[in-house]
Amino acid sequence: MSCYKDDTTIIEEAMIVTAKIGAIEFEGDEVRIAVVKTGGKLPRVLELQSRRAVYENPEERFEALTSALNGVLDALKAQPATYVLCVPGTLTIVRALTIPFKGIVRVTKAVPFELEPHLAFPLDELLLDFNVIREAEGATEVLAVGTRRGHLEEQMAILQAAGVEAEMAGVDVAGLTALWMATQKNAKGLRAVLHVRGKNAVLAVVYNKALAYFRLLYFGEEQLRDPSGTVCREIQNTIRAFMAQWSGDGEIDSLAITGVRLEREQVEHLEDALGMPVFPSVMLDALKGAKESLQADEAPGNPNRWEAAIGAAYSAGGGGLPINMMKDAQQIHGAIRGVVAHLMFSACLALLFLLGCAWYFHENRLRNEVIIEQIRSEIDYLEKEIEAMAAEGLGEDVDIAMFGDPPVLDILNVVASKMPHDKVAISELRVAQPGARGGWIEISGSTTNAAAFNEAFEALKQSELFQFADDTNLRSQGERTTFRVRAFRPEETISESEPES
Repeated sequence: MSCYKDDTTIIEEAMIVTAKIGAIEFEGDEVRIAVVKTGGKLPRVLELQSRRAVYENPEERFEALTSALNGVLDALKAQPATYVLCVPGTLTIVRALTIPFKGIVRVTKAVPFELEPHLAFPLDELLLDFNVIREAEGATEVLAVGTRRGHLEEQMAILQAAGVEAEMAGVDVAGLTALWMATQKNAKGLRAVLHVRGKNAVLAVVYNKALAYFRLLYFGEEQLRDPSGTVCREIQNTIRAFMAQWSGDGEIDSLAITGVRLEREQVEHLEDALGMPVFPSVMLDALKGAKESLQADEAPGNPNRWEAAIGAAYSAGGGGLPINMMKDAQQIHGAIRGVVAHLMFSACLALLFLLGCAWYFHENRLRNEVIIEQIRSEIDYLEKEIEAMAAEGLGEDVDIAMFGDPPVLDILNVVASKMPHDKVAISELRVAQPGARGGWIEISGSTTNAAAFNEAFEALKQSELFQFADDTNLRSQGERTTFRVRAFRPEETISESEPES
């Protein structure tokens, strides 16, 4: 059953999940595990296992219980998806409280403060949960159930030593009552149920689908089968005590008894003494798989021996009364787990980023290695070609004269730098073929300033690329002077013949 809120009210709805749940219960020196499958109206029993702790000294009890729990866990064939702890009601305190407002958030904050004046020990030592009974006249009635932190820590330490992490710690009374409610057709009004166990009993009262009250009674199956005036008076006084503080409507007009099979005469005796109908039942009879699991159990049975653990597992699956003594610790661990989960998620993102970078550089390295191998192959090929050409020589038919002259671009660069266009205008530059006789280069052009031409021509003569003949041809036409000069290779003899273009 889950609770959520709107603006003013608390709404409850059943929400049963399908899961294999194992409930662990410690009773004295015995360790029990009930594995059930939830998801239906009633749980299906998959397996029941128990072991008894054997020890001689009280100091050995912890190790003995841990060993017994390990033995039970090893014997399980049906492996549960999660575990819950069934806390005995003898270790709990219970009180009905009226909170003067509505809303699950406000009520949750107010319950500890309303309960604190009734405690004989500090509130910090209490593990607390509550069950909403009803809302009336702007107030919320709740049943607060708590246990001292030390009681639960002892059992949790045994679980931890065995490597078990319990998801919740339910109270046996809530589990028994939830299982009984699931077997009933009527779910309205006030109803009372007496859960009989080996050495004690618990009388619980439910209002509609909520646990409204419970009280531990100190008689067991043997006293109930031969009821004295004390047993019936204890039951009647408990019912009267509840009705005295109950402010709602309805009356308790019958009593259900679980865990024992009573003869007709015993039932009639109880009905006469209590003044109301009595309906005894054994809840295991209504559960599928219970008979087969009981046949595999070697330990002797007793009233409601397995029903408490089965009910705790059923409640953990959302089918009953989810009173959880671990809620406060889970809220702290939940916050820590949230931070840890966020850090782990961030670390995973960083790791993915680093992996992506590593993969990118790895791929680039592989690609570069391929390119390097290709370049090395080309270099090796060229080196072999060069070696072959060096060994063979150029041959007699190869004219090497063309490689003796400087490139044309170098010639143009020297001429342009020595004879800039702002001083002279070059109209033609003729370069003879390699090996041609007569002259190498002939430069023709014009200028408007003869002095500027002479200065540029003297600068050109300083170049080491060529030498010039003395037959520079200059002609004046008004302000314009034309020129034609011939250049020879440095090692060439100057002649008067025209160059071969």
